[in-house]
Amino acid sequence: MICQRCGKELTPQNSRSVSEEYSITGVSSWCIDCEQEYYERLAAKEGKSLALFHCCAAFNVPCKPYVFQSAKYELQPKLWISYLDLLEEKGEDISDDKVLTFFDGETNIRRIFGKNIDQKDFLTYIIAENSSKMPTLAQRQRWGTERIWEGMEMTAEVYDALDREYESRRSSFAGQTLTLQQENTLQLVAKNMVIYNFCMQHQQVGHAEKVLKMVDNALASEQMRKKDEKPLEGYELMSQVFALEKAGVMEDGQFLPIDKLQEVLFKKFIKGKKFDYTLDACDGMIEAIWKTMRQNADLFIPDELPEELEIEDTFGEFAEEESDEEKERKKFTGFTKPTFAGSKESAEE
Repeated sequence: MICQRCGKELTPQNSRSVSEEYSITGVSSWCIDCEQEYYERLAAKEGKSLALFHCCAAFNVPCKPYVFQSAKYELQPKLWISYLDLLEEKGEDISDDKVLTFFDGETNIRRIFGKNIDQKDFLTYIIAENSSKMPTLAQRQRWGTERIWEGMEMTAEVYDALDREYESRRSSFAGQTLTLQQENTLQLVAKNMVIYNFCMQHQQVGHAEKVLKMVDNALASEQMRKKDEKPLEGYELMSQVFALEKAGVMEDGQFLPIDKLQEVLFKKFIKGKKFDYTLDACDGMIEAIWKTMRQNADLFIPDELPEELEIEDTFGEFAEEESDEEKERKKFTGFTKPTFAGSKESAEE
């Protein structure tokens, strides 16, 4: 394969991977140097930040300005190449072994540069994004605020990585009561695994090997390795019942009623992320789907939705307040709040 602009042979050193969804080769049709040159010509016309956004769209690269940690990012001599390197370094270019595309990043130009596109750089957007990604109080209390490794800033991403490592290790001991010492060991292991990944990303192989050995020693000291597990002896069904009762999903040997069981499972075991839109927006989606189905079937479309389609935000999964983006979309589409047969709003009308 050759660069479709300069004719050079494409190699792993001068090219980059792209989504196979949009390319049969899985490789960008231009070499990175040609992309950089195109970026520079565009930047001379419209500024470095806006040019970077347009290059992300042109070359099908996710636009994620928040990977820049400093407001002085524009001082980079080859900003496009530096941006590609940052995406790779922070793991923002690939997800689940799939190369990300422009549609996986920020695609709304107004969110980045303001409604009137009057912001000249990414600074306002970066500040807003970083402030929305602050570590929680619980995370700071669990992991502390001091660096766990030289050169590793305690960002929200690091705290999230620590939580993931801990939960992954903790899940291996589901149904078991761990001592305080064992809990501390799992936290130590989580920290070391995050450090190990950091060292491997920065080619600090020697340090990474030492850290991995520390992990094994810590688990061995508490007999928490896989090979330290003892075979189950005399397992009884009632022990499972006791465990379920302890978890709060059974009482007196009977499962809780379905509504209470759902509540317990949601609060204790489902750590899902809230939807980033309100319940009204969800009702609007349901209305659009339902009316389209009836229209396709040549059925009468009443003004009100059936009562059984109305849902309640029982577990607080939806956003409490509509975002600016949701407001804009509602205004653009002329959104009106759906009404349901049998609801209070319907009765008042």
